Amino acid sequence: MAAHKPVEWVQAVITRFDEQLPIKVGHQNTHSKVSTEHNKECLINISKYKFSLVISGLTTILKNVNNMRIFGEASEKNLYLSQLIILDTLEKCLAGQSKDCLRLDETMLVKQLLPEICHFIHTYREGHQHAAELRASASAVLFSLSCNNFNAVFSRISTRLQELTVCSEDNVDVHDIELMQYINVDCSKLKRLLQETVLKFRALKKPAQLAVINSLEKAFWNWVENYPDEFTMLYQRPQTDMAEAAEKLFDQVDSFAESAKRKAAVWPLQIILLILCPEITHTISKDTVEDSKANKKLFLDSLRKALAGQGGSKQLTESAAIACVKLCKASTYINWEDHSTIFLLVQSIVMDLKALLFNPAKPFWRGTGSQNADVELMTDCFVSCFRINPHNNQHFKVCLAASSPSTFHFVLVNSLHRIITNSHLDWWPKIDAVYCYSGELRFMFSDTLNRVIQGTGSHAPLRMTPSLTFIGKKTTSLKFKEKATDLDTRSYKCLLLALVKLIHADPKLMLHNPVKQAPEMQSSTELIIGLVQLVPLNTTTQLSQEAMEALLVLHQPETIELWNPDAPIETFWDISSQVLFLICRKLISQQIVNGTDVLKWLREILICRNKFLLKNKECATMGGGIPICRQAQTKLEVCLYMFLWSSDTEAVLVAMSCFRHLCEEADIRSTADEVPVQTILPNYATFSELASVSTMMGTGRSILQKRVMALLRRIEHPTPGNIEAWEDTYAKWEQATKQILNFPKNKADDGQQEWINMTGFLCALGGVCLQQRSTPGPATYSPPMGPLSERKHSMISVGPCDMSNAMASSCSSSASSETPVSRFLDRLLALLVCGHDRVGIHVRNNVKDLLGLELSPALYSMLFNKLKNSIGKFFDAQGPVPINDTNTQFVEQTIAIMKNLLDNHTDGSSEHLGQASIETMMLNLVRYVRILGNMVHAIQIKTRLCQLVEVMMERRDDLSFCQEMKFRNKMVEYLTDWVMGTSNQAADDDIKCLTRDLDQASMEAVVSLLAGLPLQPEEGDGVELMEAKSQLFLKYFTLFMNLLNDCSEVEDEGQTVGGRKRGMSRRLASLRHCTVLAMSNLLNANVDSGLMHSIGLGYHKDLQTRATFMEVLTKILQQGTEFDTLAETVLADRFERLVELVTMMGDQGELPIAMALANVVPGSQWDELARVLVTLFDSRHLLYQLLWNMFSKEVELADSMQTLFRGNSLASKIMTFCFKVYGAAYLQKLLEPLLRGVITTPEHISFEVDPTRLEQGENLEENQRNLLQITERFFQAIIGSSSEFPPQLRSVCHCLYQATCHSLLNKATVKEKKENKKAFVFFGIVLLST
Repeated sequence: MAAHKPVEWVQAVITRFDEQLPIKVGHQNTHSKVSTEHNKECLINISKYKFSLVISGLTTILKNVNNMRIFGEASEKNLYLSQLIILDTLEKCLAGQSKDCLRLDETMLVKQLLPEICHFIHTYREGHQHAAELRASASAVLFSLSCNNFNAVFSRISTRLQELTVCSEDNVDVHDIELMQYINVDCSKLKRLLQETVLKFRALKKPAQLAVINSLEKAFWNWVENYPDEFTMLYQRPQTDMAEAAEKLFDQVDSFAESAKRKAAVWPLQIILLILCPEITHTISKDTVEDSKANKKLFLDSLRKALAGQGGSKQLTESAAIACVKLCKASTYINWEDHSTIFLLVQSIVMDLKALLFNPAKPFWRGTGSQNADVELMTDCFVSCFRINPHNNQHFKVCLAASSPSTFHFVLVNSLHRIITNSHLDWWPKIDAVYCYSGELRFMFSDTLNRVIQGTGSHAPLRMTPSLTFIGKKTTSLKFKEKATDLDTRSYKCLLLALVKLIHADPKLMLHNPVKQAPEMQSSTELIIGLVQLVPLNTTTQLSQEAMEALLVLHQPETIELWNPDAPIETFWDISSQVLFLICRKLISQQIVNGTDVLKWLREILICRNKFLLKNKECATMGGGIPICRQAQTKLEVCLYMFLWSSDTEAVLVAMSCFRHLCEEADIRSTADEVPVQTILPNYATFSELASVSTMMGTGRSILQKRVMALLRRIEHPTPGNIEAWEDTYAKWEQATKQILNFPKNKADDGQQEWINMTGFLCALGGVCLQQRSTPGPATYSPPMGPLSERKHSMISVGPCDMSNAMASSCSSSASSETPVSRFLDRLLALLVCGHDRVGIHVRNNVKDLLGLELSPALYSMLFNKLKNSIGKFFDAQGPVPINDTNTQFVEQTIAIMKNLLDNHTDGSSEHLGQASIETMMLNLVRYVRILGNMVHAIQIKTRLCQLVEVMMERRDDLSFCQEMKFRNKMVEYLTDWVMGTSNQAADDDIKCLTRDLDQASMEAVVSLLAGLPLQPEEGDGVELMEAKSQLFLKYFTLFMNLLNDCSEVEDEGQTVGGRKRGMSRRLASLRHCTVLAMSNLLNANVDSGLMHSIGLGYHKDLQTRATFMEVLTKILQQGTEFDTLAETVLADRFERLVELVTMMGDQGELPIAMALANVVPGSQWDELARVLVTLFDSRHLLYQLLWNMFSKEVELADSMQTLFRGNSLASKIMTFCFKVYGAAYLQKLLEPLLRGVITTPEHISFEVDPTRLEQGENLEENQRNLLQITERFFQAIIGSSSEFPPQLRSVCHCLYQATCHSLLNKATVKEKKENKKAFVFFGIVLLST
């Protein structure tokens, strides 16, 4: 289009520019600002080729905007922004205007654009809110316009002058004359203005003459400042015509100055006119001059007298000061090597001038309302004096003195800033001439900062870490001492702003420390941390912005080295870490209004840090191990994490991009220390991915948040940063939740998106926090909310309006023993049934989606247990299950969450799904739902539950089941009860459709449950078990056959009608397919008990029935069903094969299956395992092999003989079980007679050998003999019963003896072997005897 229809294309771009102005679209966001800037750049580029089209279009837009009627403060601001955008675009287009524009362009500019620009310059006077900005922008447009179109502007000025020469009115419009102040003026243009003025000055009225005098003066300075080389050349090669015009005008103005008042008005212009006449200036410097020049010499004499206070009028003295400052300023644009007479003139007045302007005892003041002009005059004088003689520092000392007015301080700082930023002439001295005053300037900054901080009610300078406490005492030798002043906080803010701008302009000025007035690091720290305190000042945006710019300049690599040249790396880590720590802490606490802008600035700081580290990569980590460095990295991580849930998309993207610079720093540090980067930044990989996603500028907010949460779920390593970020976010989330639920009071609309983002953030990052914390959160967080007063019959209920104390009773537990993550999940489960009238649905849906889609897999087991406990409460109470809307809603939400979780195949989900069993929860869900009835809502819930069961079986390999077969049998029993078939007699077609959907979902779930599922009746064993299985198979098979018959009948009926019945027919076809699959799976897994019931169908008289059976039989044959299970001894054969597998023995006598069971079975089940293993191996006469393997392993793991078989191990369990089973009869036969003998012992015979417990009449020695006798009797009986000792126990003792001897003696030395053999012999005897 641009090639074939350029005019239309340019017009389209202009139209788009117009439509996207703030006055048209309202408040601008980041995207609209970028779009507006793009449109501006596009128009600027087009104007180089289609200048007239673009300027004409912009002029029309500006005219239309100016004529718009607006109402309200917001509309006024948008109008102002729109005008600034248009004016700025015009200025840049005009600045790029080519020199060969057609005459038509100039005419068009005069007729259209110039009046509109003049409107801004003339209309927006003092008092308007944005007057200064609009007038400055319009002046810039006029300046650019006059560069190539001077004739058009000059013609307007000349015409107005001509009109005023014949005007008889006293009050005249001089606005067009004032255009001289704003136009681009070179030497030839200034000459034309002077010549035009000479011709018409005498005929003008006094107001017009004063306007001309004022405007010409400013036109002169436009020329000097924009074309200094031309002015310099004027003194090298004087121009006669310029001097002639200037002299004539001087004479006319001198004639005009009849009174002191008029003299005061014209003296500034007269000195300028003299400056334009170098030869006349030289002439009048002599003692005698000709008559035509006498008035010039008299003027200079009057000027000197007035400056010295001898003029007789304060007004003349002030005017003389202004004129002399102009003289000094102009002289600085002349090279000293030219030896111009003007320098002698300057030297004759400069001392008196400084004495007048910089007199602390009598400050220069021209009256109320002139303060800004006075400051500007003093600044011009200060800068000029510095450029004339930089080593004359008397005025420096005056401005730095404590007794001087604050205005002097302000002038000093502004002057230094101007010296730094405006130094384009070669002979002007540089700022390094005043570096010696850096100590005084730093102290001025600190003092002013403290006054501003105190005045705004902020905290005193922060001292948060040990490294923030300065070493040494504050210098007291400086002249600028703290004192009370009569200026308010606003004045100090202006001074502080000027100081910050000065730091921004040249940080070396403040960092210079030649005489070591204070420790290098101390002065740098005070300066930088002072600037950091200004960043969060919300009341002074400009000061905050300038402070950020200054800090950014201070963080440039070459400037960082100046912080402390003696130890740059160590100082960098200390000071820069403090900057990060303090700024991030403010951002985290959300104490900064323009948080996104500060974060962008923080990103630039990180870039500068990395540049410095890269420049010093060999020693990059020197001094980087101090505590503040770790604290800063933690705070930075916390800050970036917490910006990820911001509702501002730009803030999220900026935070993500900052992770890139964290990774770069980690790379530099790891290279310097030669360690893996993960030791410095454990989550380096995920941070890199976050950084790469930050380029998704065109991505929608929801898509971006999903991507962020997906990456957060991949964070594996807990760090102080992500732990603190989670906990801080959780605290803010609690507050935001209360605000949202108090919607009518707090208007929570604006915060809802951020609340959603916070919830997703907590869900996604909660897993990594779970790894770190198993104790309650720190005391800074809100205590857990109290339990909710339960509604009647409701296990989970939430108040409709106030959730501050709402907590599901099913989720409540001892909060003191819970982690913050656990409390967060409890809170979310409570919000699943939020009953708020206005935001309840919004909250419930979002919590459901975020729990199901964004939850960290590491939290699955915790969530499953909480859901199980919550739903289990429904069945704990005695009596019927409480059916109410709240409980039903919770069940419905649980079904949706579980389905989303199981459908989610994200990385890591599989390994976490099996950490908690969901059998109980699923069964309870079904039990609750099956009693809801057959209403529409109940049918829908049942359908969703069946879909959940199907998904569950798809993830069967990832889930863990305690009793899978029993669980699946129970689920089949429940779900088959929901299959309605033709038993549903509902008259409503919609309900019929829902019922068919339920049939379909139920059968699909049953198909998945029956795959490979042997039926298990609840009762019966042996023959009765087989009979029960047979009956159960018949029940299901009959149900499926009836369902198939129903499908066939309905399909036959549906063939005769059309429309809606066709959809029903398609449903039935799918239902029939599922039913056939269910029958196939049922028969496939239960051929032994089901074939006898189903085989007869192959000979059924009904053709459809026979075809169905053949289809089922075909499918089970395709699945590879084995029919060897039809034998009558199938159960016995299966058991026999299982025993053979468990007792299988290898070539070396090892028992792989038994030993594997010993390794995996938990200790709580070792007693049962010992019983099973001993019973099985003894029945196979392999008990010795079992004992050998178990005892050998026990001895190998023993640390010493003293701990052998002392622990709670499987080997000791097996030994205990053997002695219990095989030794019970032996012990009874052996010990019963002996014990009876002891029991029947006469009363006078005692065995008590404790002297303290002897009864009266007993003898200790006699009792000892009695004890020895009875012990000898027991011992001899035990020894004598060796022939009756059970063979199994003999095997146990022998195996134990051999295993211990074989294993321990192999490890022992010769001496130890002898000692151990003695011990083993005795140990064997003891075992045999026991």
